[in-house]
This record gives sequence, C-alpha cells and structure tokens, in this order.
Amino acid sequence: MATVPKIVDRSQRRREIAEALLRLIAREGIETVSVRTVAAEAGLSAGAVQKYFSTRDELFHFAFDLTGEYIEQRWNRTPRDHLLTMLRTLVAEALPLDDQRRAEVIVILAFTARAAVLPDWAGHLREGYEFMRAQTADFLGQAQHQGHVRDDLDAGKLADVVAALTDGFAQHLLQAPPGSDLHRRLLGSLELALTELLTPRTAE
Repeated sequence: MATVPKIVDRSQRRREIAEALLRLIAREGIETVSVRTVAAEAGLSAGAVQKYFSTRDELFHFAFDLTGEYIEQRWNRTPRDHLLTMLRTLVAEALPLDDQRRAEVIVILAFTARAAVLPDWAGHLREGYEFMRAQTADFLGQAQHQGHVRDDLDAGKLADVVAALTDGFAQHLLQAPPGSDLHRRLLGSLELALTELLTPRTAE
C-alpha cells in the first residue's frame, strides 16, 4: 500500500519556525540566530526551514509581525474594568517581563535597527506603529469619555507619549535582571510617569 504524503499546513509551519526563533532569542540571544540554529530549535533541517524562509531577514520580518499579533492577542484578553488600570496592564504586555515578551522586544529592536537603513523595512515598521497608535488613541478616547483619563490633551498626542514611554522603558528593562533593584525602580518610575501623564485633572 502506498504511503500517503503528510500534508503540512504552510502557515502553521511558518509560525512554528518563528516561535522557535523567539525561544532561541530568549534563551541564548539574538547573535545566535541563523537558519541553522533556528532549524535545530524547531526540530527541522536547515533545508526544511529554507522552504519557508529563504533568508534570516525574511524570518525576522515574519517574527516581527508575529510579535504584534501576540501583543494584540494579550490585549484582547485583558479584563475590561477601570480603563486607566486596564491601560497600565496593556503597557505591561509590551514590556520584557517574561521570556516570551523579552524575545518579542529583542525582535522588535532588531527589526527597528534594520529599518533605519532599509526603506521597505522602515515603511513596514511605520505601518505597525501607526496601527498600534490608532488602537491606543481609540482606547484613550474612550477612557477620556468615561472620565478615567485626563481630557485636556488630545488622545492622539497622549498615545504618542504612552508609546514612547513603553518603548523606552522596554529597552531599559532588557538590562535589568528580574527582581533586582533596577528592575523594581524602572517599573516604579514607569507607573509614576503613566499616573502623572494620564490621571484626570481636577478643577482648580
């Protein structure tokens, strides 16, 4: 009897390979990433990986998109309660507070570095940031309407500042061992910055 070839879901296999890249980065760092090492992490041959990603850059490109998808999924699972409290939770989902999120931040930073010299990568990065900014601005607008966030500043401008705070603290937290004084100080400073920025202003 002839053997029936196994049908491989191409999109699922690409995700599995990108997830292997994230695990590898979280454990060993970005300098270890190559088609060969990612293939080993995924339990595949280098040739098999190259059927889905012909270059390391193509793999990073896909992994960058996947990080945005993961962040959005975590946002969608966040309980809808007091919107300012919820926003703090959403910001935390983009910080390197566990191996998964740490790997995601490293991939985003690597993509950003490449985008500085590659116009097509820069355009893709801008699209991703504009989507996240629009989502954040919409959320802040709802929070302003409900009185949970200050309404004396434009929601879009607030979204820009929240994004800058998140990105900046994410980079610093990569260098702060969990549980260290630096780690606690950075998280406390971020909480202070968000509170000072977003808390509704009382009338004088």
